[in-house]
Amino acid sequence: MDLNLPLFAYGGFRHTVEQQLPKLNDRLKALPYKLPRRSDRLTQLSLLGFSHIPASHELHPGTHLVLASGDANLNSTILNSEQIFASGTLPNPIGFINTVNNSTAYHICVTLGIHGQAISVSRDHCSLEAGIQVAGSLQHSDPSPILLGTVDEVPNNPDQHRQRLSMSPATPLAEGSFWFHCGHPQQQESALATIEYCGPIRDSRRVADFFHERQISHHLLGDFFQDSAVGDFQLPGERLVTRSRGHYLTQNADYLQRWLDGAQPGERLGMLNGTAGSDRLTVTLILKH
Repeated sequence: MDLNLPLFAYGGFRHTVEQQLPKLNDRLKALPYKLPRRSDRLTQLSLLGFSHIPASHELHPGTHLVLASGDANLNSTILNSEQIFASGTLPNPIGFINTVNNSTAYHICVTLGIHGQAISVSRDHCSLEAGIQVAGSLQHSDPSPILLGTVDEVPNNPDQHRQRLSMSPATPLAEGSFWFHCGHPQQQESALATIEYCGPIRDSRRVADFFHERQISHHLLGDFFQDSAVGDFQLPGERLVTRSRGHYLTQNADYLQRWLDGAQPGERLGMLNGTAGSDRLTVTLILKH
């Protein structure tokens, strides 16, 4: 899918989770807007990450929101499921509403005062790429700015979550929230970068040729490819090394922002991602201006 999706600003944050889930209260109190009542952790992480975008308060009212997540509202879903199956009681209305995955997008739009389309998308290990494809489609249909975010949380009981994922007790987890202000410019500012392509390649043998044709200066392999045959390909450009943080679905967005911080004008990043058990590789190309 060839795109011409400009990026004008970006920001976010992440932290590693060992035994205790870090509290967010102090960070949330410093935010310049009022939080929705009884917001869940996914909403709180979303707003914290968004607050790191430069001039994040200057949003056009018609801005669209695309929220991408690998596992979406994990905490709310787990808490409600435990209440139903362990105690045999129904969840309270607020707790149930928070399990509806587009509720986070709704809370963000109300808090930020934007009323464009609000779209949530979830795809394991390719959530950022799924969000990029949705943002690209929005750009073709509506000349409004787009706020694209990818957010994932760690549940309240990290040890229990490691057991679900068959991880050792010492494996660090991580959660993060990364945001990109993209689409059509609000004013006449110059784009920082352009997303040129985001789509699947089913024949992995074509990847190296595809990267050579697009004159890649850096390439990034998702964690899934670390020990696969794709990791042995002679891909062009300098390798952007990833360090696994355990179950960290927002990792590609993290490394994309780090690359944008240091890339020189004219350099082009090729991100390669995928899902275990699938023969489809997802390729994303970003040109730094």
